[in-house]
Amino acid sequence: MPTVSFHSGFSGVLLLAAAGLAMIVIAAFYARAFRALRPIPWAVLYGLRMFAVALVLLLLFRPVFSFQRESRERAAMVLLVDRSASMGIADDAAGATRFELALDRLPGWVKKLSSEFETHLLSFSDSAVQIANLDELPKLKADGPATSLSRALSSAMQAKSSRRLDGVFLISDGVHNSAGDPLAVAQRIGVPVYTIGVGNALRDRSASRDLRVVDIEVPPQMALQNLARVKAYVDAVGFPGRVVKATLSEDGKQVAETEAVLDDAEGTQEIAFDFTPTVKGVHNYRVHIPAAAEEKIPENNERSASSLVTDARIRVLYVEGTLRAEYGALVGRCLAKDPNVEFCALVQTRPNVFVRRSNIQGLELTTIPQDRETLAKFDVFIMGDLDSTYLRQGQLEAIRDRVKQGAGLIMLGGYHSLGPGGYRDTALAELLPVQLGDRNVGQAGDPFRLQLTAEGRQHPIFANIASFFPGGENSNDASALPPLEGCVRVLGTSPAATLLAVHPKEKAGGSPMPVMAVQPFGEGRTAVFTADTTRNWHQTLRTMDRETPFLRFWGQTIRWLARRDGTITAEAGVTATTDKAYYEPDSSVRISAVVRGKEGEAAGGAAVAVAISGPNGLATELKLTAVSGPAGNYEAVFDPQQSGHYELLVKGTIGGSTLQAPPLQIDVGRPNLEFDRLDLDEKMLIALADAGRGRYAHLTTADRLIDRLCSGQEKRKIQYEMRLAWPPAIWPLFVLVLTAEWILRRRFLLR
Repeated sequence: MPTVSFHSGFSGVLLLAAAGLAMIVIAAFYARAFRALRPIPWAVLYGLRMFAVALVLLLLFRPVFSFQRESRERAAMVLLVDRSASMGIADDAAGATRFELALDRLPGWVKKLSSEFETHLLSFSDSAVQIANLDELPKLKADGPATSLSRALSSAMQAKSSRRLDGVFLISDGVHNSAGDPLAVAQRIGVPVYTIGVGNALRDRSASRDLRVVDIEVPPQMALQNLARVKAYVDAVGFPGRVVKATLSEDGKQVAETEAVLDDAEGTQEIAFDFTPTVKGVHNYRVHIPAAAEEKIPENNERSASSLVTDARIRVLYVEGTLRAEYGALVGRCLAKDPNVEFCALVQTRPNVFVRRSNIQGLELTTIPQDRETLAKFDVFIMGDLDSTYLRQGQLEAIRDRVKQGAGLIMLGGYHSLGPGGYRDTALAELLPVQLGDRNVGQAGDPFRLQLTAEGRQHPIFANIASFFPGGENSNDASALPPLEGCVRVLGTSPAATLLAVHPKEKAGGSPMPVMAVQPFGEGRTAVFTADTTRNWHQTLRTMDRETPFLRFWGQTIRWLARRDGTITAEAGVTATTDKAYYEPDSSVRISAVVRGKEGEAAGGAAVAVAISGPNGLATELKLTAVSGPAGNYEAVFDPQQSGHYELLVKGTIGGSTLQAPPLQIDVGRPNLEFDRLDLDEKMLIALADAGRGRYAHLTTADRLIDRLCSGQEKRKIQYEMRLAWPPAIWPLFVLVLTAEWILRRRFLLR
């Protein structure tokens, strides 16, 4: 029922009383004019004065006219339809895909809801896109690379108009494999979430036959020429006892194969592949199991992932029996300045007391390791001037066995090494490439220049530095290379050895005496270098500002022993890697860089940065900071905000010169992410509906949910109010009325 209210507690009675009193007063005021004027002019003046008084009363009483009316207020409703790749699975009995089944129902739902709501339609995968009208639906495809239910729900809040949002419909198979927590978002948005499930739970169907590779576990980084293991996790439905052949391929080329007997138990079974990477770089690894004739979904019979094959850092254990100059040069100028080497150097200061220098984090060694587990952590052993009596028989045998398994060992010359150190009758004698003398074999004490053999000039240890040594046509710098100050005598080379360098003036069995020789031993490699004064190669030539072979000789020796036959280039440079090639959404990218100076040594104190360009024009720059461990190593962590392809350009500034590493390419969004799980995930959809205080229905029963929601729209009583007094309009009107009255009074000759 309409009502009228007044300002400050005034009532209608008071208003009528005031109006009546005004009529009497005005009539008395114009009583004398009634005799002087005709009735019509008098009535006009009387009416104008009464109208002015009425305006004043409206301003004083400020009446408000109110009434109620029933109405259906149109709220907003958002529909989200999943277009990710898993919706392209055809698990319906009629052979239609999940997406086709959803699109078949969607137009009818939109029209029905539009009669009661203002509807907004969006499609989503790892992000959401608004659909302008139903004509766009046939153009959509189920090809999204991943599914983010959380981003879809968040997009619903941005898609609505200014109207109140009454609910969100989520039409999906429930697969969530991307960023965010959908349950938390459903609770946060504060509106009902109605979920509609599309698809089937394959394991719940007795007639289902499906074999899927659920996951593939590939190490993010694998070491070159080292045994690696890739694991696949397989879930089979309806194939108990069947034998299948599984293959592992690297960049499309098969590298391993195995057979597996399938079970029908709930959960996955593991299939392992062992192989050895042989080529550095980023590679794609794919596990594939041929589809059986009974399978309807062959898309999930394979999975792939990428890995970075690198030269892993070489771990070196260097043991010295005395604090000699060669130890300081080898540790300080080679091991500590090689960015690809982690080392632990133990030098004996008094009998069985060792001082350690190391850049290996978490390694606490105070003496020579005795257990095989610790020895297995090292790739190369350097044995210096340490008498064999300081090593137990078990330690010598453990080192021998570790080399046989694939490690490297080099024994250096000294007064207490090789023959003079009593190693001829130890477990190490059988793996050395030279024949040792006894403790009285002695030293060749005269200075000499190392002479390379023909094999030595071609060997990787002397790559790019053979010209420093006499023995060939291109020995241009041989005269400038300082001589070695003597060496330990040996009796000759072992039958399997390769002789690389000799003493030109000393004989062993009628031939020049070996100074450096190498040989294989089991899966490992061994070397002997009988001299101990290579530090002169560095110190003397550096004082003359000349190039020296010291760093490259030892760096290449260590790499050859570790079966990493790379050469060292004596020039400044930057190399960069990432810890993976592909990243899942919301995971961090670790960027590593190695910066070298002009001699190829580690460059500490460099300014290193990475420029990152990504999808949708993304551009940013990060600084890399030095990390603990080998010098010259820098690192930064980048958190991609969206899926897509990224390019990383790493630059390092050394002494005013800027060097650039080759560009790195990474992708965010793991391949086959959509085929992790193909079953309808009703548990997720029901949990979402509960979190959002809505309801869940399968596609086959969703019509009833739509009908119930539309019929449940109640009429609301809406209160309308109309102000009968608006001061900005009344005041000008009041002035206008009084002015008109004054003009007429003057015309009628009234005072």
